[in-house]
Formats: sequence, C-alpha cells, structure tokens
Amino acid sequence: MKHNIKSLLISTAIIFLFSNNIFSLGAGIQFGGIPGLLINQEEISLENISVNITGTFRMERLPLTLGSGLEFGKINSDSGYGMSIFADYRALDLQLKNTWSFYSGFGTSLKFLTNDFDKWTLAAGARFFAATSWLFYDGYIELYLQQNLVPTYLKALGNSEKEADFILCLPLEAGIRFHF
Repeated sequence: MKHNIKSLLISTAIIFLFSNNIFSLGAGIQFGGIPGLLINQEEISLENISVNITGTFRMERLPLTLGSGLEFGKINSDSGYGMSIFADYRALDLQLKNTWSFYSGFGTSLKFLTNDFDKWTLAAGARFFAATSWLFYDGYIELYLQQNLVPTYLKALGNSEKEADFILCLPLEAGIRFHF
C-alpha cells in the first residue's frame, strides 16, 4: 500500500512539473568530440581523445540544461569508456535573429571512467560554454552547436598512491532537441 501511495505522489509531481508552463522542456540527443590536454609539471600532452553521446533536457523558464550519457575513446592514455552527467546554467541567452540565438554560461561535469571494471577514474570539472541554436517548425525542433572549456580533475578511485591529474578538455557538441 505504501508503495502505491509513493508511486502516485511521484507520478503526480512529474505530470505537474512537465505540464506546467514554468517547466517547459526540450529533450534531445547530442554527439560530441572531446580532445583533452594533460597538464602536469613536465609537459602538456594530448591524452584524451574521446566521443560521447548524451541525452539532454533543456528547461525554458529556468535557464538550466541537464544531461547524462556515455563516453568512449582514449581516456587518460588508455582505451576506455564511461558514464557522464552534467548540469549547465545559461547566464546569457540572446536572440540574434528570428529563429537563431546565442547562449553562454557555466556548469559542472562529473564522469566515471574505466578501461576495465576493476579500475575506475573520477573526472570532475567546471564547464564554461558558448553555443548557437536554430529553432524550426514553430519552435518545436532545435538544432545546436556548443563549444565547451572544461578544466577537469582526474583521480583514480581505490588507488591512493597515484597522484591526481589535471586535464583541460575542449568538447565540441552538436545536437537536436524537441520542445514540448
């Protein structure tokens, strides 16, 4: 009985949030390429070349974009894969022409990466981005291109001997969102 009441309350809250004009939503998918420069005391080297696929949610009245996805490629000198989440705040959102706009802001990123399931790496960083988007079909479909600057702190989990690394990632992402 308690499970049914919790399910009903959660369902009601979700329906209210997404049917209310305050929380109008755009949902979609983006693809990106992520080069990353490892910065340590001896040198600067290209250590991260990966791609990602991410599901995104963009709230219109609240200037937030949330996303979660998968990443594959050369991560910290090894072939690897992982899961990522991000949250972005649009501090600047300008309409340049009728359906063309520019937005910029900041956010945060968190990734759990591995090359096998025994060794995991935590990658956390701040995101600074600039993007442009085009709306089609009366504001229903949005195409966008976004360039990020993500200073990232990498730490091997479960290995206290290995020092943490600092990588400057430069993700370029393109995607499509459908607005409700």
